[in-house]
Amino acid sequence: MFYPLAGAAVQEDFQVAFGLPEDVHAAIEQQQRLAQQLHDGQHLKALSFVLVEETLRLDSEFERLFHRTFQTTVEPVDLTDDIPSALAVNSFYQRANTEIEDFIGEGDVFSLPPCHKLMLFSGVSVLTPLAIRFNPADTALELFQFINAPTQRVSTMHTTAFVRRCLHNELRCKVVDMPFDAASGLSMLVLLPYDGTELRQIVNSITPAHLAQIDERLQSCWTDLKLPKFFVREKTDPKQTLGKLGYGGVFEIDDLHVFHDSGRTRLNGFIQHCYLAVSESGSGIPAPPDTPSEFEFHANRPFMFLIRRTMDGNVLQVGNFSKYIDPDEQF
Repeated sequence: MFYPLAGAAVQEDFQVAFGLPEDVHAAIEQQQRLAQQLHDGQHLKALSFVLVEETLRLDSEFERLFHRTFQTTVEPVDLTDDIPSALAVNSFYQRANTEIEDFIGEGDVFSLPPCHKLMLFSGVSVLTPLAIRFNPADTALELFQFINAPTQRVSTMHTTAFVRRCLHNELRCKVVDMPFDAASGLSMLVLLPYDGTELRQIVNSITPAHLAQIDERLQSCWTDLKLPKFFVREKTDPKQTLGKLGYGGVFEIDDLHVFHDSGRTRLNGFIQHCYLAVSESGSGIPAPPDTPSEFEFHANRPFMFLIRRTMDGNVLQVGNFSKYIDPDEQF
């Protein structure tokens, strides 16, 4: 999104990290196609929102790209005042019916340095059910080993499903690929650490090369599947992660042409919020009675999940289910 507005230094970061073409117009067309494919408003909502300092005049090229080409909402606010800044963001995502509540608090804005001028927010909500049917009658309270609480009993779904699965001994985890409703073009890759392996070991070490290996090894078979009913509303500041992946320059170098006659600037803040709910509302066909299973996948301990496009494996959302939240505090 910021690629066309960047100078040579940051453009090079983006080219390497995302494989973007040097031709800026080709990159813009690529971004437009991706946005149209991702955000259908029914199965997935992926919305960006930008806050800019109201005392600065926006560059005409920035306005054209964000308002017309990318159709991104840009709102000028007094970024030194945390209350209206937070209200602007939260109101936008509430009006869009993303299931994301309180995207940011006042402190998320107030904690930034006083020189900030530009903030980006990204909200991704998966709103489609799994294409695997779990019978509610088979859901039972079973033990789950949370990382922040003693072992708790949670509602755990159970079925036999024909899914793609594999083992990845280098990462030390079991993997299943669970499709969402076919019309969504999405699936959920679930990585369950082996006994004795901590989730953080996988989160800290997984790479695109590992995902490519998983895709090569996945094979379909009847699987005895147990998965907790869960939902995730997760807010993250991905600046550190993006820096590790090689494109942190957008946060470190004054290289973006956003404002008129005020020199170049950088992206001062980037906050991402994800929503996902998994329950028995799947749309798949139940397995025939007494179907023998060849593989067992019982998620009774913290696991990582990646929401991906089935057509190309591109990752749209990453998260994990690991921390216990008291039911009275979930909403």
